[in-house]
Amino acid sequence: MRGIRITQQLFRRRINQETERVLNEYARFVRRRERKVAKALANLSGGVSQSIILGVTDEGQRLELPLDKLWTHGLVLGASGAGKSYTILWILSRALQLISQSLNSSVAAPVPAFGLLDAKGELFEHAIRYLYAYLYRLEPTAREALNKKIVLIDFSNSEFIAPYNILAHREYLSDELMVADRIDTISEQFSGLSEMSVRMKMIAKYFFLLMAEFDLPLTFFERLCLDNMLLQALVEKSENAQVQDYFLHRFEDESRSTLLALRQRVDSIQVSESVRLSLSASSVPNFTALQDQGCLILINTAGRNITRGISQMLQSLTLSDIKQSIFRRTNFKQKFLWTLDETQEVLKTSTNREHMVDLLTMSRSFGSFFVLLTQSLTSAVRDSDILNSIMSNVRWIVMLRSTLRDAELIAPAIPLTGTLHKPKHHPLEPIKYMSESEELRTRLKEITKLPDRHAYCWLKADLHTAVKITTPRVPSPLEIAGCTQEEFEAFMVSEQIGQGVPREKIMTIEQHEERLRAMLRPQKLYLPVAEPGKGRPTLVSMLEEEYAKKQR
Repeated sequence: MRGIRITQQLFRRRINQETERVLNEYARFVRRRERKVAKALANLSGGVSQSIILGVTDEGQRLELPLDKLWTHGLVLGASGAGKSYTILWILSRALQLISQSLNSSVAAPVPAFGLLDAKGELFEHAIRYLYAYLYRLEPTAREALNKKIVLIDFSNSEFIAPYNILAHREYLSDELMVADRIDTISEQFSGLSEMSVRMKMIAKYFFLLMAEFDLPLTFFERLCLDNMLLQALVEKSENAQVQDYFLHRFEDESRSTLLALRQRVDSIQVSESVRLSLSASSVPNFTALQDQGCLILINTAGRNITRGISQMLQSLTLSDIKQSIFRRTNFKQKFLWTLDETQEVLKTSTNREHMVDLLTMSRSFGSFFVLLTQSLTSAVRDSDILNSIMSNVRWIVMLRSTLRDAELIAPAIPLTGTLHKPKHHPLEPIKYMSESEELRTRLKEITKLPDRHAYCWLKADLHTAVKITTPRVPSPLEIAGCTQEEFEAFMVSEQIGQGVPREKIMTIEQHEERLRAMLRPQKLYLPVAEPGKGRPTLVSMLEEEYAKKQR
């Protein structure tokens, strides 16, 4: 025992010297890495006039990205209230500032363009207020120019309707492919006992093809089911041989209960008045042209009268249309950034996950990019292949307070120093240093406790390590507009934006029927008008009749 003490005394100085040397080497390594990171951050936006600040580091250095680096695939992760929406609002607000400056300037310069698909509605409402704030600041001519670029698709608004006829004919897509996509999307809403059968899908296919041929919206489906003479007249006039063959030779053999079940499902999609009015319109947004023209597109699929299932269906419909539109773009120089809020809702279906992988993999070749906002990516995507595809395609990540499993997504970029002490079990215990794996685990656990608006930012293409930042404070719309609350609210009421349609201009079922009568009359395919006091049977009466037959 005494010999051990003598040995420790003899080698203590050498051990202390070696320990000090190793620690100094670590310190020099950390300082070199910090200088390298600081230099890389300084070079990111050097000499570029159009850039956006993502945050400020703990050392007070700004993390600023030029548009061509920020308008790429990105990922913003964080728990509820951590600052995801705050981060995006800052980016959108800064983009609107750059757009406003370009409108007031005679010098032509590339301007940012963006779209927002919101599954909750909160970010959509905030973004609208910022649009109004920048519109308020502009001169009338510039204000009109910016207003022409704004497109609002709000499925919850029943007064100012966003036309979205999901059966509208498109020149670039055959009706067969369009109808097949719509049926797949609608059927995903129903599961379990409500799942659409193969027979239902086939019936829907031929009805939808017939309706698309005659420019009829989905809301006209029940009228066709109830009015057999109208259906026969349209079938006779149809130029689609498959549709004619089905209705003339096979439709009579279909089970009445199957048709009623299909009607019930289609009817459930139209429960919300605002959704029904949007679906009743005669057109659908041309996302290809809107992106090529550098418009600002805000889409809201949520609302008090919109069920969660219908909201998810609307998200799927719009995401599918966005995907098709991107691959038809011609103006690749106009970069367009789509933001998907509550991405975990969008990625619930396998079809949407496949759409997202395709978009992240190929859309950059067409000038369109996506930023995904989600509370937990690992919970939304359980398929490791899809998760790896998303992580390999995003070029920048902002990791706010999140779960440990999500924090591990940026584990390769967490800076390690090798100088963290292991916790002591008692005060006299000698200092011990964590291994790399122990330090990494500790750093990742810190992410689960980050304060609001504090995050790690990983610029995968420019920095090998993640940088700890605090996101900037977003000025309120009133601060931007520079006016009082009363003046701002009055301006929002007086200035109509969004290119929507007043509800009185949406064609009713009766107006569609009158249009068909006018079209069929020259061929002497007159359609009878219901006798006074004898309305057409309702869905409820049809179901009651079917139930009564089964009881007999």
